[in-house]
Amino acid sequence: MSDATVMLETVDREGGAAKRRPWYRWRWLRVLSWIGTAGVVVYALVRLLGLETGFFLVTTVAFVPYFVVAALVGTGMQAAIRHWLAAGITAAGAVGLAVVLVPRVVADEQPQAGGAELTVMSVNLYVGNADFDAIMAMIEEHRPDLLSVQELTPGAPDAFAERGLDEMMPYSILEPDDLAVGTGLYSRYPLERIETVGRDAIFYQIAAEVDMPEGTDIRFMAAHPAAPASAERIPLWEEDYKQLPRPDGGLPWVLAGDFNATIDHQNMRELLDSGYTDAAEAMGEGLDATWQPTEGYLNGLIKIPAVTLDHVIAEEGIEVLDWEVLDKHNSDHAPIVARLRLPAA
Repeated sequence: MSDATVMLETVDREGGAAKRRPWYRWRWLRVLSWIGTAGVVVYALVRLLGLETGFFLVTTVAFVPYFVVAALVGTGMQAAIRHWLAAGITAAGAVGLAVVLVPRVVADEQPQAGGAELTVMSVNLYVGNADFDAIMAMIEEHRPDLLSVQELTPGAPDAFAERGLDEMMPYSILEPDDLAVGTGLYSRYPLERIETVGRDAIFYQIAAEVDMPEGTDIRFMAAHPAAPASAERIPLWEEDYKQLPRPDGGLPWVLAGDFNATIDHQNMRELLDSGYTDAAEAMGEGLDATWQPTEGYLNGLIKIPAVTLDHVIAEEGIEVLDWEVLDKHNSDHAPIVARLRLPAA
């Protein structure tokens, strides 16, 4: 047999072996599989270690619940192509992320407070475009003691007054302004503004001492930290979170509003760890979304997934009795309402 014949037979055998390679072992599939695993590992480390910095990571870490689902789907696809090592690593990353979501869907044991009950509502007016009639109907239904209003435009106080809000909640501190800057705080009880809190934020934030019945006075803040909507806004967002009030042994704090962060953001978790309870998480409803843009991409065919940016957080020792996300009406944010019981005086 000549050398040429031997070479041809060798090529035929190798070519036949290549043709017989199962489709699920194709090299390009394995490369894509490893790329997916690497993405899951990096994302999980960023979230679990609180490493989000810069616009891309800060915005993407808001979507952990969706990423868990995507990672589990990816694990199934890797199992389908029998890429077992990559599937195992991807599954571990998905489980690690899922574990941090568990407290949000399991109700917490609440302290047995003995003071006055307090209903808190937060509404984002979407730069004055929200449906004021629908909002007033919700206010009349839930009868909040305290109302935090974000994106309060110059005409909004008059629109509320025409619909009777001033009679229902006669005390207020209002700072209306153009665009998303303005904020309002309405109350059924007397207010005294705390001038040292919330004055330097990019959006107006209003803090006040509330003269509650039964001697259980509190401090309340209509919160609206800057939105991390661009790379330039990230430092402002971080600075606003540093300036939010922390429990200090004085009157208890309750904060309500559009926090422009989910519990998956490190700065929000640090705020809660300072001595606050998130009302939604306490009720096991921490995955109830409150924000989604009204418009999408490709004529609305693709929309940014809904996430939880609006919160009522109460100082530890305050009992959370109820939490609800209400229907949106011409706004990108859903109103929220929480019912609390304050510690006894």
